[in-house]
Amino acid sequence: MRSLAGFTTLPFILIGSLAGCASIADTEGELAAESANTGVPDGKAARAVDGAYTYFGVTADLRKCPSPGCGGWFLRSLNRPMTKCHDGRHAEACYTPVIDWSEVKLTEAQKAEMLDASSKDAASGGVYAMARGRLVPTNSTTPRPELGRFVITEAWVAEGTTVASGLFVKVKDNGLRCFAAPCPNLTEETLNLPRSTNIAAIDWKPAELTDDQIEECIQLMYEPDGIMVAGDRYTVYDNGSAAKARTATAAYYRLTDPAE
Repeated sequence: MRSLAGFTTLPFILIGSLAGCASIADTEGELAAESANTGVPDGKAARAVDGAYTYFGVTADLRKCPSPGCGGWFLRSLNRPMTKCHDGRHAEACYTPVIDWSEVKLTEAQKAEMLDASSKDAASGGVYAMARGRLVPTNSTTPRPELGRFVITEAWVAEGTTVASGLFVKVKDNGLRCFAAPCPNLTEETLNLPRSTNIAAIDWKPAELTDDQIEECIQLMYEPDGIMVAGDRYTVYDNGSAAKARTATAAYYRLTDPAE
C-alpha cells in the first residue's frame, strides 16, 4: 500500500461513533432491495464503462487438467447473481485462461501480489483479489483462442485475512464537513449497481484490521481511488440524529503504478 508520509491527522467524523448502533441489516435483503431498484437486467450494467461498474472477484483455477482448459481464473461479477462471459453466455462465474495486463501499469511484483491473492480466494472461498476490466471473445497466446481473455484495467487486493461478506462498495470522502456527528461525509457506490449513498461511518471491527491498517484505509478514502469495502448496512445514532453507515467485513486497496 502507499506510504502515509505527509498525511495529516483526519477529522473525527470519518471514524464515527458506534455507540447505540442498530442491528446489522440482512445482507440478502439489502441486495434484493438494491437490485429491485435498478431496473437493469443482469449483464446490462456490466457493459457500462464508468462509475462503479465492471468489477469482478478474481479466483485462481486450481483444477488439474491440461492448460489452457484449466489453470486460469474464474471471474464473478460482484453484487450480481450472474456474470456475462466472453462468449455471451451467463453463468455464476466465467473462466478465462489469460489475463491481459496491457491496459494497466503495474510492476511484476504487483501483478504477482494480485495473482497470489486470487489463489487465496480459491483456498478460502472469500474474495481477496478484485479487478475491473472486461471479458473479450478471443486470445492470441494459447492454443485455444476461443476461450477468450480478461483485459484488466484496475487491480485491487484485500487488506487483511477475513472472508468478505455483504455488499461490495467503493467508498470516498465527499467533502462534507459537519459541526456535529453523525456526518454523512462519505459516499459509497455499490459495485455493478447504479446506486450511491452517503454514509456517516464505517465499522472496521469485523475486518479484524490493525490500527495502522485502519488508519491507512481511512487515509485512502481522501484519495481519488478511495477504497473498496464489503459489508452490511447499519444505522449510527449521535446527538439525537440517525445516519446510514456500513460495516467492513473486508477492505481492499488499489495497486497503482509507483510512478504515479
